[in-house]
Amino acid sequence: MGYALITGASGGIGKEFARILAQHGKDLILVARSDDRLRAIGDDLEKRYGVHVVRVALDLSEEDSAQQLFSITQGASYTVDTLINNAGFGDLTGFLDSNWYRSRNLMELNMVTLVHLTYLYGNEMRAHHFGRILNVSSVAAAFAGPNMALYYASKAFVLSFTEALSSELKGTGVSATAICPGPTATSFGVNAKMSGRSFMTMGRPMSAADVAERGYRAMLRGRTTVYVGPLTKAGFLAARILPRRVTRAICKWANGTPQGPHF
Repeated sequence: MGYALITGASGGIGKEFARILAQHGKDLILVARSDDRLRAIGDDLEKRYGVHVVRVALDLSEEDSAQQLFSITQGASYTVDTLINNAGFGDLTGFLDSNWYRSRNLMELNMVTLVHLTYLYGNEMRAHHFGRILNVSSVAAAFAGPNMALYYASKAFVLSFTEALSSELKGTGVSATAICPGPTATSFGVNAKMSGRSFMTMGRPMSAADVAERGYRAMLRGRTTVYVGPLTKAGFLAARILPRRVTRAICKWANGTPQGPHF
């Protein structure tokens, strides 16, 4: 049995994916920047469930990090038959007020690394005629999001890419699934520099465990897309019905107020 590789595995939804897969006896490759947190999580999962956990401390927002990760797993002869592209972040700022290097890292992590990992491991899966790919998108994929323009655009990219890939993979033994959660109780808001009123505080966020469980079940079934929670389903419905200028205004209000330039 092959390994499940999970990016952004040091907390939030990624950590919950790791727990669920370990409960089902799956060996894991956990990837995140924090070596200490990965070690603690890996030690706990190995002790609880008796699985083998490989920890790779790597900044996936860096150029060619996907190739570096692939080389590490290939060099160790680990076969990856489950890929969960969970790593990503947002940034609450006007685009022209953003820090360009942080914006570049957002695009690299949320889109380029995700696609590159999918390409590398997807080809390996196809050669073995079996594999599962799960890409974490968002309800944001349905909209344009003023003051979080790149994040919303990146999640729309992930959803579109995964839907198309799912169709291409029919008959290969490999599936591709996109999960679109709404606001979730993770460190996303802090990392995105959100404070005060925002979509993270206007309702009760879903738990990371619930989101991961829904994504896991959808991945096993080979579903192309799963919309997690009533808010997400309502959001995608509203995006089809309401004029784009209206949804842009709603998203700008819901995102909250940026705390000045991020230069």
